[in-house]
Amino acid sequence: MSNEVITVADVAVGICNIDGQPMVFHCNHYNRTLQNTIENCRHIDNKKILIHSAAEVSFLGLQAHFRQHPEMSLAERLHYAETLYHYCGFGLLPLVASVKQAVGQNEFNLSTHSSHYGRALALNFEKRRGAGEYFDLGFVIGALSAAFGEAFSGELTTEAISLKGKQSTFHIYVGGDEFEYLFKLESGTPAYQEAAGMTSSIPERSVPSNIDEIAVINGVSQAPLYGNQYGLIPAFGVELTRHYADYYNLVAFRFEQQLTAALEKRPSLADLLIYDYPALFYYKQYINLEGMNLSRTLLTEAGHICGFNTMGGIMSSEAWEGLVMPMIETREDWLHGIVAVINALGWGIWRIHELIPGEKLVLRVWRPYESLGHLRWFGYSKQPVDYLVMGVAASLMNLLYEGDMTQRPELTLDYYHKINRSPSSFWAEQSQCVAMGDEYSEVMVTRRQRG
Repeated sequence: MSNEVITVADVAVGICNIDGQPMVFHCNHYNRTLQNTIENCRHIDNKKILIHSAAEVSFLGLQAHFRQHPEMSLAERLHYAETLYHYCGFGLLPLVASVKQAVGQNEFNLSTHSSHYGRALALNFEKRRGAGEYFDLGFVIGALSAAFGEAFSGELTTEAISLKGKQSTFHIYVGGDEFEYLFKLESGTPAYQEAAGMTSSIPERSVPSNIDEIAVINGVSQAPLYGNQYGLIPAFGVELTRHYADYYNLVAFRFEQQLTAALEKRPSLADLLIYDYPALFYYKQYINLEGMNLSRTLLTEAGHICGFNTMGGIMSSEAWEGLVMPMIETREDWLHGIVAVINALGWGIWRIHELIPGEKLVLRVWRPYESLGHLRWFGYSKQPVDYLVMGVAASLMNLLYEGDMTQRPELTLDYYHKINRSPSSFWAEQSQCVAMGDEYSEVMVTRRQRG
């Protein structure tokens, strides 16, 4: 791990920060599923959501770092941004070399042979119509703007790893008005300062198990989860990123806001969305898919994918076998063990409040990153917003009680459909939410009832 990137992890509240930006671990399956959810909606400004959100979080973090180290030269600033990108598992980003070659030019190309997002999106079953490395482009814009102290802009080209190419190329411009707003950007609403969930006490575990959570958290925290020579983090059968929590929050909540506004203007879009998102055909059996229920269901489905692939991958890994399996005596210990792992990922602190094997799970989360992000950028919410928590919690119950994770099944798409979309599979509902002013977020997972 490079000592040029300082990571501050507060185990007590489950939050990890780099340069003041909260960071969370997520895998390539969640990253591409969330992007596909937003990108496939043709009725919103999806590309702007993805690019601008990436530019904002990278700019804020890097600007804060450069302000703390005013002695850094331009080359050192660019090198730090490269190092951060590499460390977090996003790939390789030759900022220093590209800028050096473009001296005196107002526009230039920047190419990379390794992109986490390019590789993730290349896994899509359907053929892409265009390049999809929007996060990478946004990071470049944010990094260059912060390093130079003036706005940059850019665009994707047809040369992209996401299109099965050998490299991804971005066309970068100096100046322009589109990203001037970055220099006036602030995050941190009054709600973020005063919300009860920001300072509420976090209890110890109340449901007994055989898992030593502290030992699990320490073990995960010591794992070498940072970029390899290609700037990638292959682990647990997936490719991880140590990602900006507020990138996820901004793209998800802006998607929700824009889709809601589009549906208010044109209610008939609800029927068209069913054809854009095949998963909605299934969920229509159980949910009244109107208005905001559409965006909530789609964002929760991304959480289902994360729970199945990331958590399932962890429970199938050698690391799990060596660290957690020696403690496990019951099927319920699997759930307690994976929750302990989650508490090392920067997602907040999860506590199992009630567990009826095969029937019900009540989960409480303190400092959930989605709620905190909503408070930070948008203030209080009128409805629950912890979609990742709901999706992962439901998938965990499906992995253990609708399927049988203890038998190490192969985590295929067919198996996902079998256990997550059967008539008896589990579904989560959120009753309390930190973004609504509660002291913690609470999710109840039960078997789905056909409505």
